[in-house]
Parts: sequence; C-alpha cells; structure tokens
Amino acid sequence: MSNTAAPKTVNPVLNAIAAELPRPAWSTEELLTAGHGHLSDKLVHMFGGLGVQTRHSVLANYPDVLFQGAEPKLDVSATELAVAAARKCLAKAEVPMHEIGLVLGVTSSPGRLLPSLVCDMFAQMPEIPRDTANLSIEYMGCSAMAKVVDTVRWFLTSRPDQRVLVCFMEAITPLSPDLPAFYSHFSEIRAEDRQETVDAMHGFLFGDAAVAMVFGADGPGPSFGPAANLTNERAEDTELGTVPDGGSDLPLVQGRRLYTLSPDVTPRGVFYASETVRTLLAGEDCELADPGDASMLLMHTGSTRILDGLCQRFGVSPDSETVASSYRVLRDYGNTIGCSVPLMLAEPVHREAGHGLLVAFGLSFSCGAFAMTVPPGGWTP
Repeated sequence: MSNTAAPKTVNPVLNAIAAELPRPAWSTEELLTAGHGHLSDKLVHMFGGLGVQTRHSVLANYPDVLFQGAEPKLDVSATELAVAAARKCLAKAEVPMHEIGLVLGVTSSPGRLLPSLVCDMFAQMPEIPRDTANLSIEYMGCSAMAKVVDTVRWFLTSRPDQRVLVCFMEAITPLSPDLPAFYSHFSEIRAEDRQETVDAMHGFLFGDAAVAMVFGADGPGPSFGPAANLTNERAEDTELGTVPDGGSDLPLVQGRRLYTLSPDVTPRGVFYASETVRTLLAGEDCELADPGDASMLLMHTGSTRILDGLCQRFGVSPDSETVASSYRVLRDYGNTIGCSVPLMLAEPVHREAGHGLLVAFGLSFSCGAFAMTVPPGGWTP
C-alpha cells in the first residue's frame, strides 16, 4: 500500500487581471435613434430600463448592421481582442512564459467554430511555448467563470509551481439578428410572435469584451474557493434559452443563428443563483454564513430585473456598495456573457480585506458560486 498523501487542494490566487474592450461603443440612446420607426414606444421604454447605457462591439458599423441590413465590418477580430487582453495581463503579471503550464480559452462566441479560441490564440502568440498544455472551455454561457475556477484549482493542486493563463472573450454583437421590420413589447404581441421581440432585445442587451487572468498557487492577490455548482435542476431548464441551429442537428443556418429565450429565465435564474449560494454557505469550508455578510457580492449581469431580484433574495440593497460592481458592469458594458463577472474583478477599484461571493449563472442552465478572499491590506487590480 502506498503511503503517498493526496496533495493539498489549492485555492487559486489571482496574480494579475486585464480587460480589453473593442474601440467601437454605442449608447442605448444612439441605438434607439438608429432604430427609430422600428420599435414601439413600450419597447423603447423597456430597452431604456434594461440597465445598459453603453455596449462595445467588435463591429465598426453595429447600428447599421442592426437596422439597415449593412454588411458587418470588423473593427477587431474576436481572436485579436483575446490576444490583446492576454498580452496586457501577462505584462502586468511579469511572469516568465516557461512558468505558464496551462492556457484556457473561454468563450461562447468564438471567431469561428474550428479551430478553437485557444488554438487561434496560440497561432497569434508565438511567445507561448508550443508544448504548453491548453484547453477550450466553450459554450458554457454566463456560468463560465465558475467552471474556470474549478479547472484552475485542479491543475494547480497537481502543479503548484506553475501558473495558468485564462482568457475570456465574448463577441456577441455580430450574432444579433438584423431588425428590418417593426417590433413591439411582449405585452403587445401574440405569444407565437415572442421570438421577434427576443430578436430585438438581443441587439440592445449584449456587448463584447475580453478579460485575461493569470492564476498561481500563491501571491498577494485574492484567492478563490470553496465553490458550489448546480446544472439543470429540472431537465426542461436546458430549454430556457437556446441557440439551436449551426450544430450537427441543424447544420444549415439561414441568416444569423437563432437565439431563443423563455419568459421563465428571470425566476429560474434567481432560483439557481440563490440555491447555489445556499449550498456554498452551508459547506464547512465557507467562511461566510449569510450573503449579507459578504464584503462584495459579484453577480452575473443578466439585466437590472435579475439583479434586483437577487438583491431582494439575498437581503442586500441594490444601492449597496456590496453589489455596485454588478450594476456598473451591466451599465457600462451590457451583458457580456462569460466576461461579465471577470469584468467586475477587473474594475480599477480597491477591494478591502474580507470574504466575498461571486455568482455566475446562465443558459444551459447552469450556475456556479464561489468564495473570494481578499488578503489583509486589500487588493487593487
């Protein structure tokens, strides 16, 4: 019998983080002006209440693509955006490249289906040794951050002398359906026409971004862990939101891919987030007993309505500094899918020492919650 003890589980430590945004950006007012004559007054009011003031796009002509049927013109490619974030983060980390033992490419909207984002990054980053291990974490939607934390933990537990480079990238705006017709609020249409309003909302809710992180087994930054996960508590939850075409079942795509969204997303999203946090707090390794005790509560920015519902469920005021990052990221960048929680971490604000909670949830349907410990003296990205 072997006397070799199992390695001690490592809670990943954030060594460096950097965000990269596409140069083109449009306010909600600018998009509403571009869409004048295409949207009912009630729908205009709804879009004004999503909580999004600005979103960035990899497209140089996003409003014209939405409302004029213009051919999309890239200002920056999806992979170039990811590479820019990765290089900025590596420069901040000042880590020798030979210490990077694993590279993760994380996206639900890669520039192309194959090769993967991480392989395209390798092609554009000759500074990464060719024999570095790499892995794609793709199509996990808004819950990607929680999957990344678990993956990094597993790797660093076995190789604590190495580091992990992670790059989140989402380029959603090129996938938004064009809007040539007239669109109305959900309450103004027949149930069978609901998809038309979802198509219109897609163009206003989402934005593009990239965030890169370097993790290690130690360092002066915040550490992540423990974690809890919940996926498809009900089998039918997998259909709450889908992108059904473009895969092997429906390989032919007429125009842009279809994006469906159930009216049950908000209540089920609140359920998943609250249930996963409850499980996390009940664990013996968690330092927190109640969400209200967290020094920060970083929640995926689905919409103001979802954030307000979570604040009510967790007993935290929406005006509290504890949740301010969640609302700011939604306001300034829109829903950036897997980049939303990373953008909160990349905010140039000082985090006081203490224990926080991060909640990443979204379509598929999956949710992950994990704790974040900021060391004495605090931390600034």
